[in-house]
Amino acid sequence: MGRRDALLRLSIMAALLLGGAMAPVLAADVKNLSVTVSSGTQANAYGGYTIEEGASALQNALTLSGPAKVLGASAGGWSRWGNAEWNTLTIRLDEDGLLGPSDIVGGGVAESEGGGAAVHNTVYIESGTVEGTVEGGVAVGINGVGDGTGDVLSNQVTMSGGTVYSVFGGETGEGNANDNVVTIKGSAAVTGKSNAVYGGYTIDGNASGNIVNIEDDADIHGEIMGGYTRAGSLISGNKVNVTGGNVNENTVYGVYTAYGDVLDNQAVIKGTGQAGSSDTNSVYAGFTNIGAAAGNILYIQDSAEIAGSAFAGYQGGFISSETVERNQVFMSGGSVGGDLTGGGSNNGGETLNNYVEITGGTVSGNVYSGFTDSADALENTLTVAGGRVEGSLFGGYSNTGTANENKLTFSAGTAGSDAYGGYAQEGADGNEAVLSGTSVLEGNAAGGSSARGEASGNSLTIKENSEVKGDAAGGDVYMGTISKNIITIQYNA
Repeated sequence: MGRRDALLRLSIMAALLLGGAMAPVLAADVKNLSVTVSSGTQANAYGGYTIEEGASALQNALTLSGPAKVLGASAGGWSRWGNAEWNTLTIRLDEDGLLGPSDIVGGGVAESEGGGAAVHNTVYIESGTVEGTVEGGVAVGINGVGDGTGDVLSNQVTMSGGTVYSVFGGETGEGNANDNVVTIKGSAAVTGKSNAVYGGYTIDGNASGNIVNIEDDADIHGEIMGGYTRAGSLISGNKVNVTGGNVNENTVYGVYTAYGDVLDNQAVIKGTGQAGSSDTNSVYAGFTNIGAAAGNILYIQDSAEIAGSAFAGYQGGFISSETVERNQVFMSGGSVGGDLTGGGSNNGGETLNNYVEITGGTVSGNVYSGFTDSADALENTLTVAGGRVEGSLFGGYSNTGTANENKLTFSAGTAGSDAYGGYAQEGADGNEAVLSGTSVLEGNAAGGSSARGEASGNSLTIKENSEVKGDAAGGDVYMGTISKNIITIQYNA
């Protein structure tokens, strides 16, 4: 380094240290502010708010209580250009208080292009009326949420009382919505008729690890989703837990996507939880219009009630060649008003290696481990060891394809119609049905059954004290050929 360069460097350092003209102007974060509004009417209310470029809103708090009214926006922390992190909004209004209809936010960011993230922000609602939408964290673009690019991560909304229109743990347009949590409990009510509760919501980003909990006497009038994305590539680990309360008029989704894969998501309906008010209100652990549905799990327990049908993994809406595989249902109690399905496809997907286990409860419709409308059902397993199924039992079912290597084990409980290891339109090979113990079947039983084609290598075993009131066949074909099927009957004396 030459003498001139060394002198220039020293002069720059001096200017920075002494605050000279050469020092850059740095935006200051808005941090650790606490605001309480307990009366009067406000246009907007913020714990911390900044519009400086590069400045963030950090660890600020806003409390709204008593008869306070805020007619515009409310936020624990809001940043125009930076991040919003660890901000808190607490709502404990009395009957004269009111918020909305603008958004109510724990922490929010708004950017023209690119921009900050909303992380670890929280909303607590203890009482009061909120006419708008509540968001733990939100990223808003120049035209609203739809073109917001910031991530919303690890935000929370906890509602123990009061009334709101809709709730989002984290909401963004093009960013990722991950690990957000919404808990609705106590006497809390969400009144929106659709799009009511989301753990994480993004239009084009990823949605993973989001959770929705419905507990106690909570009253939900609209749709619930652990995670939602229209076109994200990673949609996994989302979860809906309904352990109490009432989901009145719509569907419960662990996760929903229009164009991506749904992987390893969960829905748990247990305790006194009620999902839906009619047989059109279904439950899905994982739902995709076009893409794979794999590894999703549905639990139904205790005295929980599902008004419509229930699916662990489901693919429907558009023609797809992706598989529906490794989805699981575990039902030990409660009731399902329609069909119960491990993995289902209505748009061309193959159903492979899905599993359903029933040890208690009541299903008013049919039970399918794997169901497909226009592909093959392969290696699916259905185990029934208790409870009551009003309809038929299918290890694997294909409406227009084949059903091969599927298995049904029925050892206790009752079924009101037929039972098949595999059932298909164009061929059934290598399927197995075993009826044992104290199981009672009102209709027919077959290892494999097909409308056309061939039924080959299927087996049916009836043993112990199992009762079959209809016909029994190792393999059955309405119009086709039968070969190498086995039926074994071993009744106890």
